[in-house]
Amino acid sequence: MLNPRTRRRLPRRLGVRLVPRPGGLVSPAPRSLRHPVPHRARWEDFERAGLLDGLSGPDRSTRIGVLETLVDENVTIDELRAASRDNRLAHLLLERALSPKGSYGIEEISQLAGVTVDDARRWFRAIGRGVSEDNAYYNEGDVSLARGLKQYRDLGLDEGGVFAAARVLGRNIWTAADAAEALLQDRLAAAGDHPEVALRYAVEVRRIADFEAQILAHILATNLRQQLRSDAVGIAGDSNLHIRGSQQIGVCFADLVGFTLLGEQGAADDLSRVAERLDRLATDVVASPVRLVKTIGDAVMLVSSDATALACAALDLVDAARVEGLPPLRAGIAWGTAVPSAGDWFGRPVNMASRVVAVAPAHEVVVTGEFYDELETEEFWCEPAGSHRLKGIDSPQRLFGIGRRSVA
Repeated sequence: MLNPRTRRRLPRRLGVRLVPRPGGLVSPAPRSLRHPVPHRARWEDFERAGLLDGLSGPDRSTRIGVLETLVDENVTIDELRAASRDNRLAHLLLERALSPKGSYGIEEISQLAGVTVDDARRWFRAIGRGVSEDNAYYNEGDVSLARGLKQYRDLGLDEGGVFAAARVLGRNIWTAADAAEALLQDRLAAAGDHPEVALRYAVEVRRIADFEAQILAHILATNLRQQLRSDAVGIAGDSNLHIRGSQQIGVCFADLVGFTLLGEQGAADDLSRVAERLDRLATDVVASPVRLVKTIGDAVMLVSSDATALACAALDLVDAARVEGLPPLRAGIAWGTAVPSAGDWFGRPVNMASRVVAVAPAHEVVVTGEFYDELETEEFWCEPAGSHRLKGIDSPQRLFGIGRRSVA
């Protein structure tokens, strides 16, 4: 629940009303910009700065409401003039609404959370919050964020693992924020000379973020349960296995042939769209027990302890890229012992798969002999793809092209 200090402060911010919900969560509810009786001195300042030029009637009153709101958030007249000149008043209002400036310094955060200042800084950097020496930078949400580190420690969790998981979370949150920001930019551009529209966007984005936090919690719990179940099965079958330790696993890299040349000849926006289409295809094609680990520009990385499922996913992805009209896709797969860490995988099969894909022909899936030995061969045909000296691999490797057998 919010403490009294927060209750007094938040309802005045940006005309947003907080609505209590079960479990102590709060969500901002839509509310029109307030239309205050303007301070005469401020009104005159707005006039002199040219911030009300060309406006009259309701439009003028609404704009005054926007400007008053920003001034209350300590935005200076010079900042308002610059934002207006650059057509960024809507952006400025949205920024302040989404992340109001706090009143805590890092020392206060550490005291309230029960962690050292150095730990608070390190935690914020890891999780993507950022660190500032500003004595009025952090807010109540940051206090809760710092307390999370204390709670993890109280559970006795491994410190290195906790920070590694935080870094993964931070990187992925930035990715999600980039995607959301692209959508908002389109909306803000359409808003044009009506920055007051940004407040409605801010309220709705805050509401969506609250809802998506619940979705993420559910998905995380569901996937964690599946991981624990998979680990338990592995431990039952081999007493030498340890939870999240080294495992026998298949690793697949699939990349687009000619993507580098496309980048030299085309625009950055074209590259971005192609990479996004590959990411979407991989997300659509991949299903448990195969997992999409990451996308790396023109490539995706898949893993699975089920060799047959991984081979099927690779073949499906190559076919889907062809149907989609993407540049030719190819895939390389290896098998061996790898170790999961912070959302990624490390070990020989990872290195091997990344080398195998480099020699695979377009539209084909090429695998190592170790991987082929793990397949249910009645489902696939196999043909030798020659012996190759792969970069960073000491001995030549015999590789094989695979495909599905036709069903009579």
